Amino acid sequence: MIMVKEIYKFINDIAPFNSSFDWDNTGLLIGDMGQNVSNVLVALDVTKEVISEAVDFDCNLIISHHPVIFKPVKNILNGSIPYLAVKNNLNVICAHTNLDLANEGVNKCLANKLNLKNIRPLCKSNRLEYNKIIVFSPPKYENDIIKAMSENGAGKLGNYSMCSFISDGTGRFLPESGAKPYIGEKGVLEEVKEVKIEMICPENRTKSAIKAMKAVHPYEEPAYDVFKDFSVYKEYYDGIIGDLEVPMDSIKFAEFIKEKLNCEGLRYTEIDQKIIKKVALCGGAGGNYIRDAVKSEADAFVTGEIKHSDILEANHSGVMVVDAGHFKTENLAIDNFKNILEKKFKEITFYKSEVLIDKIKYLHSRFS
Repeated sequence: MIMVKEIYKFINDIAPFNSSFDWDNTGLLIGDMGQNVSNVLVALDVTKEVISEAVDFDCNLIISHHPVIFKPVKNILNGSIPYLAVKNNLNVICAHTNLDLANEGVNKCLANKLNLKNIRPLCKSNRLEYNKIIVFSPPKYENDIIKAMSENGAGKLGNYSMCSFISDGTGRFLPESGAKPYIGEKGVLEEVKEVKIEMICPENRTKSAIKAMKAVHPYEEPAYDVFKDFSVYKEYYDGIIGDLEVPMDSIKFAEFIKEKLNCEGLRYTEIDQKIIKKVALCGGAGGNYIRDAVKSEADAFVTGEIKHSDILEANHSGVMVVDAGHFKTENLAIDNFKNILEKKFKEITFYKSEVLIDKIKYLHSRFS
């Protein structure tokens, strides 16, 4: 049987959870890593309707894009989404901004849907900082320590895992009153052979790695150091810019987006005599990237939400704006995400939510 932790690990491999923005909440938000998985429902959001759908499909795992728990909660009451998930024995894994930034994530799916060519990142949006953790241990415990820290985020460099450096040395310590030394006696200065273990670790996983180290370390008070590592970091890019297969004017481009994303309606700005060739995009609430679209000399910017002030800035710079709705610019990625999961876990049935819609309607004038 496949367990929740195996699916979590696979998602982490393709869209690392530690790449999520600081304000985000991703990972296993409800459930048990050790639980066996029956069927899986993949959805953009977790709603009451989605929970009922998961139950109908005999699923015990929901994988959603938007977090089921986003802001801190002070209570979990009957009828709330977290309550219903727990009541129905549903595990919930959420992959939000980490999936936005992934190679086959939301923005890449949107770019492919619009048939953009020569696609490249729009801008740098996140930087993952690293620490160097140094641990001192008696010999023969280094493998246990490295394994525990690696399972909690340390020692990962590119396509390599469990990366570490070990050197020999001598440790000295004096056990005082109240101590329970693993080696030595109280009141006697002890000198022992030790190994020094060095591993890099993302800043947001450092506490977990240290906690795991302490759990397997034989010493009552393990000696360790944590330093900021300025030589190792990882930069992530958000948004995409690319070229239209067939250049078109702004009205035809708006119609093109509406058809491609199956929108009942959308908002757009009409730029007179503007031929759209280069398109920047960011699915969901991506309006704050309009400055990057202007800087990249895009002719149009496609997103799911944009503020009035950002629209005015686009107008000033002569960049067309298409606001196709948060749901329409992101839900298209769920099919791709489901297909990736199905190829990996052939013994599990994955369903895409069919009941989840944003319920947005457009009021059209009868005189138009």
